[in-house]
Amino acid sequence: MERKCTIIVAVLLMTALPGLVLAQGSTMEELGSKAAKAAMDQLGVEKGDQNLLILTSAGYAIADGQTTQAAIKGLTEESGNSIGDGNLFQVLRPYWKPVWFFFFDKASGEAVYMEAESNATEKSLDELKALPADKVFSKISKANVDMDYLGNHTEEGNATFNRMAFNGNEFALVSISNVWARGGSFDFIQETCFHDHLCPGVTSGLFLAKYVEKRLPINNTTAESYKVIACPNWCKDDLLQIRWDATPGKSSMFVMALTNAEKKAVPNIAGIYIRWNDTSKSGDALALGFNFSAVELPSWNGPAWGSMIYQDIVLMEYADKPETFISTIKEFEVDAQTLAMLQNAGMHPLKVAGVM
Repeated sequence: MERKCTIIVAVLLMTALPGLVLAQGSTMEELGSKAAKAAMDQLGVEKGDQNLLILTSAGYAIADGQTTQAAIKGLTEESGNSIGDGNLFQVLRPYWKPVWFFFFDKASGEAVYMEAESNATEKSLDELKALPADKVFSKISKANVDMDYLGNHTEEGNATFNRMAFNGNEFALVSISNVWARGGSFDFIQETCFHDHLCPGVTSGLFLAKYVEKRLPINNTTAESYKVIACPNWCKDDLLQIRWDATPGKSSMFVMALTNAEKKAVPNIAGIYIRWNDTSKSGDALALGFNFSAVELPSWNGPAWGSMIYQDIVLMEYADKPETFISTIKEFEVDAQTLAMLQNAGMHPLKVAGVM
């Protein structure tokens, strides 16, 4: 009898679970839909407007024990924006951070930021639908964040940052949206969202990738791949993880810091990049240098926090001319033993490569 009761309870739980998951999904979907509707009303844009960019932490954030990916469905259905259209991106955040939504109108430069109330997802679907936006979102902010505009409105730009209009996400969201508005490619914006913001360090990763891909192209897609000795490490390495699937967990990237003295010993060193053939257990390597000062960039007269974003906008003009900033310090061949020495703890990769 006891066993029968246990089985019945288990069956009832299994039957109820899909409904529970569906209800949670519907709540999240409504959250995304409500955010899109409120923001589009404020920005004065219609569904399907290709000038609209949406950035969100939905899918990464976990709210009240619930995953938040269903909010993306609500965003897409309400706004017409989608990952496939290249105007909706997920920005990497740790799971414990709040779920937020950012809407940027390229035509006007205006942006709206919305962050969900901590208890919003605890409500039923009917309760959530009945609430006005200001009761669902703890923060709703609007600001013009176009860099051309901010170059002439320093005080307004400083106010956006100083009052944390986007709850500490100001630099990340302004940088990504401005480069997207100026034609940043889908893959680059996606790589930038993994890093969670755009800065010259990420852009240098794009330049390094293009330089390596030209000098050491992948000819055998089955056997060949890129391996990175990120020594020294900086923002470039996050871009390479996405673009090349070169991650530490798959033994494709090894990250090591350098002391100031070591950096001076090999000026502008940007790491070692290897095209590895896993069939022949051999590869070709480039020790590369990256000179951020190779070109004198135009001065920025707007708010001080915007200088790096402005640099990124200007740097995009060199996306197809990476050799402007990059030099080959040494080119050499790698076998299995050399690769192990470059990667292993206790061995200095720059000394193994013979560049220091």
